[in-house]
Amino acid sequence: MKQRLPLRIIRDLRHRFKASTYWKDIAWLASGMAAAQAITLVTLPVFSRLFTPTDFAVQNLFGQIAGFVTVAATLRYEYFVQLPKRHRDGLHLIQLVAILGFLATVLLTPVAWLFRGTFARWAGNAALAPWLVFVPVTGMAISLGVAVQAGAQRRRLFRRSGEAEVAGKVGYACAILAGWCILPGAGGLVMGWLGASLGKIAWLLRGTLRVSCGRFVDLLRLARAYARMAGSLALSHGLLACTVAIPSVFIARTYGSATLGQYALAFLVVCLPSALLGGAIGNVFYQRAAECWAQGSSFVDIWGSTAKKLLLIGLPLFGAAVLTLPWLFPLLFGKVWRPAGHYSAILAISAFFSFITSPLDKACLVVKAWLYIPLWHAARTATTGMVAGMALLFHWDMDIFIAILVVQQILLYLIDYLAEWRFAHRRPPHTPTTGGIPCVGPS
Repeated sequence: MKQRLPLRIIRDLRHRFKASTYWKDIAWLASGMAAAQAITLVTLPVFSRLFTPTDFAVQNLFGQIAGFVTVAATLRYEYFVQLPKRHRDGLHLIQLVAILGFLATVLLTPVAWLFRGTFARWAGNAALAPWLVFVPVTGMAISLGVAVQAGAQRRRLFRRSGEAEVAGKVGYACAILAGWCILPGAGGLVMGWLGASLGKIAWLLRGTLRVSCGRFVDLLRLARAYARMAGSLALSHGLLACTVAIPSVFIARTYGSATLGQYALAFLVVCLPSALLGGAIGNVFYQRAAECWAQGSSFVDIWGSTAKKLLLIGLPLFGAAVLTLPWLFPLLFGKVWRPAGHYSAILAISAFFSFITSPLDKACLVVKAWLYIPLWHAARTATTGMVAGMALLFHWDMDIFIAILVVQQILLYLIDYLAEWRFAHRRPPHTPTTGGIPCVGPS
């Protein structure tokens, strides 16, 4: 009897997993992301030998600028596709994002071309200039990819969404390889951003998923309905873009483009677990939480169960990363990337706190906490700027700068974790305090 007990426990766990659509959906999305990140792990050692650290620095700075354009182009309406009660309104939001992105591309592309040299000098890398003309179309593709994927997830097409992650990474790798063959310098790496988004969009729009064409009055109604949230989120993501850009620009201007390339590869690798598991869990959590809230129920049980799972996954994963990455980097990517391995071990500490908080940070969107989002991002941007200013004032070397930056990020992630926990305990305003049945957390 005692020998059969472990088997009985295993069977019970398997039954509970099969009965939980929440974790099934996460499994579909995570499996797609796992395959996508496997493509990244296979191709990165190839790309690290085809391109120099300076080329990776150009790709990193291009991505920072594209992040600003993405925020300005669509005002983050792509993040609201999950929220309307009717599926038709969710599809109309995708159409709104496409229109806004197209108009922004038409308006900003000439500006990017005319002032490419100025923008490149501000970023601290003149080699960036020729590629800035592709920033607007890349920003539009990124926003539209997020919107279309949210439309698939809204209809619980998580298998299709997971497959789209693979398609995106295939597009990313193919664009880089094609660019390496026909474009000079960092051109291939820069084209990878566009290839990833186009691959994802193409896969999501095939088959049954179609974007509904709404009337102008419908689009205007939705734009107005989410205008306040769009302003809050656009401001927040603009501040987030500043937060991410400050270390990159500071490193490029203070320590050089080669050092920025080392930092960029280290940052890319330590973010892989968040892109793989954290993104999958966060997307499904957001869909379920928004659904519960729209039905008049609390989502605190879902929040608590998800938070526990993130801790159980993150502790061993990032603990191993801290210990192994310094010797894995030169082994996988070549001896020239040894400094990146050292940086990655430090960055992995803050990446752990990002992993356990970021999937849950959309609780504030669900409860429409407009003011909190820009306030938290403003605090993070300001303190990141303070760390860069102190590094410049006291002549810190690169290791000290990254270490203090990690401490600053951890403190802000902990503040966000506590705030999102409080948001999860709120009830919908139309639900009586003595009534309403909370959504049951996943097993």
